[in-house]
Amino acid sequence: IVHRLADAMIAEVVVVSDCDDDDAVVSSSASSAATVLAVDCRQEYCQPQVAFLANGALLLRINALLLENGGHLRNAQELKSFPKDTIRHGLWLVNDLETPRLKPVDVMSGEEHGTYDCCNGSYGRLGVAEGFRIDRTRTRIVVTARRIGTNTITYSDDLFQLQLGEAGTLEAKPVGTEIESGKGCKIAVAIGETSVVYHHRSPTETGDLWMSGFGTSRKKARLTETMPLSLRRKLLTPREVTISNHANSLPIHAQIFKPEGEGPLQPLLWLHGGPMAQFSFDYNPLLVWLASCGYLVMAPNFSGSTGNGLDFMNRVLADGCGVTDLSDCLACANYLKTEAVKLEPRLDNSRGVAVGGHSWGGYLAFMCMLQQEQNGESVFGCGIAAAGITDWFVQQRHTEVRYYDHALMGGWVYEKEVAARARDVSPITKATELRAPILILHGEDDIDV
Repeated sequence: IVHRLADAMIAEVVVVSDCDDDDAVVSSSASSAATVLAVDCRQEYCQPQVAFLANGALLLRINALLLENGGHLRNAQELKSFPKDTIRHGLWLVNDLETPRLKPVDVMSGEEHGTYDCCNGSYGRLGVAEGFRIDRTRTRIVVTARRIGTNTITYSDDLFQLQLGEAGTLEAKPVGTEIESGKGCKIAVAIGETSVVYHHRSPTETGDLWMSGFGTSRKKARLTETMPLSLRRKLLTPREVTISNHANSLPIHAQIFKPEGEGPLQPLLWLHGGPMAQFSFDYNPLLVWLASCGYLVMAPNFSGSTGNGLDFMNRVLADGCGVTDLSDCLACANYLKTEAVKLEPRLDNSRGVAVGGHSWGGYLAFMCMLQQEQNGESVFGCGIAAAGITDWFVQQRHTEVRYYDHALMGGWVYEKEVAARARDVSPITKATELRAPILILHGEDDIDV
């Protein structure tokens, strides 16, 4: 059982013994034992997943905290006493439920846990349930994976098959789907003896089923084609860029959408919600539509985003909230003002850079619009803030996701040291510093933000 705690970040993996053999229902007797096998310390990065294999071993996809003695955290109450950089994302095996030890499953040959993701992320509905898949013999697994944390960051996936061997180990091999369906987001749907059916999405694909063969059985076929041609003709393939921010050590991944044709393009920085979400190399119709209106649209994965490792996501927590993510947005604005014209000569910066976003993106749009250049002028020419946080004290009081906001702010706003931080990163505190027009979109009955 995966048991989510009253904390946005933490879940427990629990095994419950003493089942009733007659009807396979867990016994309610006092003798029924529940044991915590492991703690997922960052479930907002990706949802935990567990499954038994044919040999009785347990396969887990969790974000585990590793201990110096070779063990792992099993008591969630002790999490705060450990440094957060000891948490590792990946697939793990537990061979003995009585004395559980996490054994890393090497999905990418030669790569360590924490240097690749074993999950698929998207800003919006995926169209299919995300997670690894197991065949009916429970000896073969197919999982999504992508490399993270390098200077050539990509938000495009591939699939890897894991074969359970006689010694109880899992041998990994790439399926090689990029050759068939191209770059994009891939999720396994069903596994046969010689092939896997998977769901594929990309900036030019709304989502369809493909089939790929294992090993020398290179069956490949597009099984469905559901997107109208009229829509296909309107979609754009973005350019992926990596942006350096000298204030932060890790680079920023961004996609740039631009329309075909002639005429000047206005720069627009569009920010995703979350913040623990991502703009994958995925179907993003809003970004394409904005580009078709005459904008060069940059969609960054700023600090706090998922898809580029736990360290990158963790940077937005506590004293990084509204600070490191804002710093990345300013680095993106500077890129649009200085470097982007080298990629697109049609770029017109004469009216400045626009910024917009929804939810957390709306919050960051507020924060961006309050930033000034050394001469006192606004960093951004105009902005759009939809459903954005303006006051952290109001936010924590009324939100429906209170524990999520507790994790972001690193505590409750009525705590002394947290209150000072919350005040500094509340847009309402610096509202008088607004120097350019902003469009605010907000539901009248929306008290969550």
